[in-house]
Amino acid sequence: MSFKIQHIIPLLAVCLLTACTAEENGLPTNMRGSFTLGLSTDSLVVEVTTRAGRNLTDAEQQIFIVSLTQNGEKIWENIPFADITQDDRIQPVGNGYVVSAESCTSSEAEAANNGWGQRRYWGQSDSFDIKSGENTEVSVDCRMANAGLCVEFDESFTSYFTMGYSVTTDDSRTLRFDNTTSGSVAYYNIPEGNTRMVHLLVNASAGWDGTLHIERDLVLTRGGVTRLHVRKSESTEGQIDLGITFDDEFDVQYEYIDVPLED
Repeated sequence: MSFKIQHIIPLLAVCLLTACTAEENGLPTNMRGSFTLGLSTDSLVVEVTTRAGRNLTDAEQQIFIVSLTQNGEKIWENIPFADITQDDRIQPVGNGYVVSAESCTSSEAEAANNGWGQRRYWGQSDSFDIKSGENTEVSVDCRMANAGLCVEFDESFTSYFTMGYSVTTDDSRTLRFDNTTSGSVAYYNIPEGNTRMVHLLVNASAGWDGTLHIERDLVLTRGGVTRLHVRKSESTEGQIDLGITFDDEFDVQYEYIDVPLED
């Protein structure tokens, strides 16, 4: 009997060591823990510059989809936040878990609303561990992941260019001012580098021979809505101003360009 005990003790030690190693390396084990997920988003709109985080509304909880990975491997994905169950949140002990959430996919962000796109929120948690018998609190703060562009024509401009005016982007979206919505917003996905160049063509006619054409490259920044203000200059006769407002991280910058008008 003592002979068997001597062999059993080293075997138990090896098993315990193997379990500890598996836990440290994030490998699946029979032990499990859980996590509690808190999801929030900012409240940025075109007219508001605040970026204070807030909890999702009931409607948003049905829209935001959530995914879970461990060390880059998918555990589950695209589950509406409101539908996440306790079973979904119970996982094997290990490390390298990451939760990501988004309000829509990147393709939907540009294709929605008849091609005008929609605002897309995206966020990702820090890497966290699942510990045996413990509940880990995890938070994901979702921020605007794309960029918006809208245009506003000043009354001084519209009263002068009575024959028509427009701003068209290089993807054939014509930006128009709407008094009820403060502008039609076109949304763009932003690639690596956090900026995207958009080419604009401004056309306007005041009734004299020819039409005013202005071409302009505009840099859009991730997480912001750029408002293009078009107005006739009051200080310089025969000029118009294009004012660019960048609404990004509380900073508002102005840029103007003077364009000669034809006689």
